[in-house]
Amino acid sequence: MKNIFIILIFPFILFGETLKIEDVLTEKNKIKSTLSVSYSNIHRKNNKIIPITYQTTNGDFVSIPTYMGISNTNQDFINYGINVRYGINKDLEVFSNLNLFTSNTRSSDSSFTNDSSSGFNNLSFGLNYQIKQEDETPSIIIGANTNLIERTIFMNGSKDSSFKSFSLFATSYSSVDPIIFLLDTRYRVNLKKENNSQTIENGDIITFSPSIIFVVNPYISLNWGIDYNFKNKDKMNGMTVSNSESSIGYRFGVNYELNSKKYLNINISKKDTNDYSSNNVSLALSYEF
Repeated sequence: MKNIFIILIFPFILFGETLKIEDVLTEKNKIKSTLSVSYSNIHRKNNKIIPITYQTTNGDFVSIPTYMGISNTNQDFINYGINVRYGINKDLEVFSNLNLFTSNTRSSDSSFTNDSSSGFNNLSFGLNYQIKQEDETPSIIIGANTNLIERTIFMNGSKDSSFKSFSLFATSYSSVDPIIFLLDTRYRVNLKKENNSQTIENGDIITFSPSIIFVVNPYISLNWGIDYNFKNKDKMNGMTVSNSESSIGYRFGVNYELNSKKYLNINISKKDTNDYSSNNVSLALSYEF
């Protein structure tokens, strides 16, 4: 139970027992991998379509395909994620995330349409470093990642770009058996992406995610959390299409230890903004080599 929380603590707020500091990062020369599937049902509230940035189960931010000139849309978005971590030493690990997707968008205005798409979303690389162990005060872990390759959907086609999105994050936790108090903070920088005459610039995002983790028994733990987001303006072709805004999302999850090396997590969350609302369900299976 303890290990699954350690494996996934940085990408998303998960679960575990009272932590031992030597277990926080992937052990030296060890590999940990997580396969995840996240389903989101998204309803666009306004008579416009904006670029949406979605945070996946593995912690990455991915761009959801955007269709212009349509109102009243409902979208099913499924993200398939692969996370691999490798321990450099007791305080440092590197990781990589691969995200694929399928999407179906139903819209109604003067006509009724149905648009489907699927394929590659992004490939990212990052690191986590522990700068303080837990003692009388909480532990502190910092990290960063960037998209090595990121596919963006424009009105005139799609284009792959590199190093156009960066994230900085910090995680702090304090454990009082059987409860863990955890705070995850992230700052996302999105640079302008171009394809011929078309441009998209998603607003930068800052996220604060406090969580409480409760260990029910040696095999099951529960998680409750809140996600506060503040996003700057979104722009398309130099014009603002979405104003700066703040939002609060809610999260609940269950984690189950299948055996000493396999762990299963189910997470449910909800998010409402000025431009859209979404309900999310994620399933993650982790394996330690």
